[in-house]
Order: sequence, then structure tokens, then C-alpha cells
Amino acid sequence: MQHTDTMQHLDTTGRRRAARRVLARKSKSFNWAARLFDRHTADDVATLYHFCRLVDDIADHQEISAARHRLALIGAELDYGESTQPEVMALIELALRRGMNLRLPGMLVDAVRTDTGEVRLASEADLLRYAYGVASTVGLMMCAVMGVRDAAAEPFAVDLGIAMQLTNIARDVVEDAWRGRRYIPEDWLGQDLAPARIAAASAATRRRVLEARERLLALADVHYRSADRGMRFIPWRARLAVTTAARLYEAIGDRLLSGDVAWGQRAIVNRSGKLRETLRAWGHLFFNPRFWDIGPRPVHDARLHRALAGRPGANGGQP
Repeated sequence: MQHTDTMQHLDTTGRRRAARRVLARKSKSFNWAARLFDRHTADDVATLYHFCRLVDDIADHQEISAARHRLALIGAELDYGESTQPEVMALIELALRRGMNLRLPGMLVDAVRTDTGEVRLASEADLLRYAYGVASTVGLMMCAVMGVRDAAAEPFAVDLGIAMQLTNIARDVVEDAWRGRRYIPEDWLGQDLAPARIAAASAATRRRVLEARERLLALADVHYRSADRGMRFIPWRARLAVTTAARLYEAIGDRLLSGDVAWGQRAIVNRSGKLRETLRAWGHLFFNPRFWDIGPRPVHDARLHRALAGRPGANGGQP
């Protein structure tokens, strides 16, 4: 029995190390912010990220039918609570240990399945529902990982997920177009602009897309400001990490709006920028009472979630 326990411990340790390596390699911004968590929380954040990265990579890099089959299998394994895939099993174990709602990773998988094939969103409501599926679900899972138990925090976590995903979409417009995806809504563009036309980038198309990108970032800003009001629900050390991650993503949007990033080039925040945004997060936490757990509890603006009715954690949604 002792030998078995030792082997299981080594297996768990190995999976955590693998997850931390994936986080360090695949997401410089999240890895930077994750250093601010305590060690156990950082390990669990890496485990969650490893699962999310697996799901994204399947949609991005596998042939369509194979990707859909494998994502359906992961969804079934989440429902069953057992998996032969280490990233999925680690997530299931994390959910059981942290009291995470296993509906959430299943919803993430379902949302990512829509990326397998051409994507052309029609409306802003479709955009917000997509962002909820691929990112707000992660924000809600993060609440469990960080030990946030107050349900009042959940709508603000939903908003941070939406804000970050809108920033991702704004950053990756051209890259997504090459993959056959257009997340900018048709009703923003005034026409059903095919991803291939965005990738080809005529002057008129580029101008239209850049205008829509500014609108994406303005909508993201609304959700960032809402998310800021919910930071008070997060334990202090984790609050610093999450606020830093939010500021790093906002800085990506700032770079896009500055005009310094060429068409098709990925906007990044360099090391000095990361340090600056970390100090900015410290400043918010220590000098802005909105980030303190004092005074009246914030009331979430229900108008932000009109497109999300019935979804866990959304204002007016189901638990």
C-alpha cells in the first residue's frame, strides 16, 4: 500500500510539473501572474490551464472530424467523472478537491467544438455567448481554485472572462481568419464578411475590421471595469495575481489601439511592460478602495448579461 501511495504521489507530482511547463511555454502573461499565487494555488491554476490548453490545441491543430470526435469524448469523460487522458483526469480530480462545478469544463468543451470548422458570428449576443463559453467558464472554475465561495462574485468573474476573450479576439483577428474564423459579428461589419476576405485584407476590408476591433476593445473595457468591482471577493494574494493578469491583458488592447502593431502581427507585452502592469495592479489594490473588501457590496449590472440568461454564474443565471 505504501508503494502504491508513493507511485500515485510521484504521478501527481509529475503531472503538476508538466502542467507548469505548459503554462510557462504557452502563456507568458498568465505564467507571470501565476507566480503571485501561493504554491498550491499556482499548481492548481496550472492544472486548469493545462486542461484548457489541451482543449484549444485539439480544435486548433487536429483535422475537423478527429477534433470533434476527441472533444466529444472529453465531454463524455467529464460527465462520467473518469478519463484515461492525464490532463482530463487531473481536471476531474481538481474539481472534486476544490468543489468545482463539473458542468463548467463541459460547457467549455462544447464552446470550443464550435471552433472546429468555419466560424462566422452573426450578432453581438452571439459574441458574448461564445466568450462566456470559452472564457467565463474558466473564470468561474478559477473562483473554485482560489477558494471564492460567495456566489455574488460569480457575475464579475463572468465579466473578466468576457473581457479577456474579447481582447484575445481583437489581438488574433488575422490569425483567426487564416483558420477560417471570424468572431467579429456580422451586424458590426455591416455584411457577412468571410474569414478569407479578412485574411486577404484589402484596404477597405482592413479599415472595416480595424473599426470593429476598436469596438471590441471598448466592449472589453466595459467588462474589465465591471470585473474590477468584484475583485474584493478574491483572497488577497490571489487578488493580486488576478488583477495583474487583467492589467496585462488590458495592456495588449492598449498596444493594439496605439497603432504600433502591424496588421497581422501579434501584440505582446514585454518584460518591462509586465513589471509596469504588476506595479499598476499593486497600486489598484492598495490605493483604490474599490478593490477593498469594505463598504457596501457591489451590485452587478444585469444589462451586461442579457445575452447569457440561464448560464451558471451569469446575472440571472442558474447556480
